[in-house]
Amino acid sequence: MSLDVAPVGPSSFSAANDAQPSSRAQRPAAVVRQQVEVDVIPESPPREVLDAIDAASRAYQKLRAQGRELHFAQDADSGRLTIEVRDLDGKLLRMIPPSRLLDVATGGTLD
Repeated sequence: MSLDVAPVGPSSFSAANDAQPSSRAQRPAAVVRQQVEVDVIPESPPREVLDAIDAASRAYQKLRAQGRELHFAQDADSGRLTIEVRDLDGKLLRMIPPSRLLDVATGGTLD
């Protein structure tokens, strides 16, 4: 399984009408960022993180046993996430929509 998704960062989008706010438009509340200080790093991740890693590992092993793998990429033209089901030699078998990924990750079938 590979993950080739571009990093997501802050948006530089600004609307053309920002200079003249409408009386009907509501501005979002200001985001207050709190500084977090950690003086002790835990010996291991929290239990829920370990459980999620275990579930992902089981899904990965199940796919490998079926001779399949998932390949994640960002479409160059649209910028949308693409998920391909490939055989272990890299041959494209089919594409699945991102909405189906959670079904597969939680034990659903690709068929």
